[in-house]
Amino acid sequence: MPNINLSNFSLDELQHLIAEAESTLEKRQREQRAEVIAQMRKLAASVGIDFEIIAPESRKRATRTTAAAKYRNPANPAQTWNGRGPKPKWFKEALAAGKTPEQLAV
Repeated sequence: MPNINLSNFSLDELQHLIAEAESTLEKRQREQRAEVIAQMRKLAASVGIDFEIIAPESRKRATRTTAAAKYRNPANPAQTWNGRGPKPKWFKEALAAGKTPEQLAV
């Protein structure tokens, strides 16, 4: 690999170099995959096997939705709790002071 002094490049030149390198890398990876698949098909055909390569579906991350608030702090209405996870300090203090969860419900 040639020794390239990247510190002499401007930001635009570096970004262009990166984009070009990524594009070249993706192209070579596609070509290599195609070659390997062709070799696999040829090998499989030599023993009488026909196969199909199924590309994995891209996984989409499930978006998390925040649960609606079930309880509100009467002393500070900005503080809410959806009933999941550990009880917040204000909720525990309200229960200790004699409040019921129903009284704190939204």
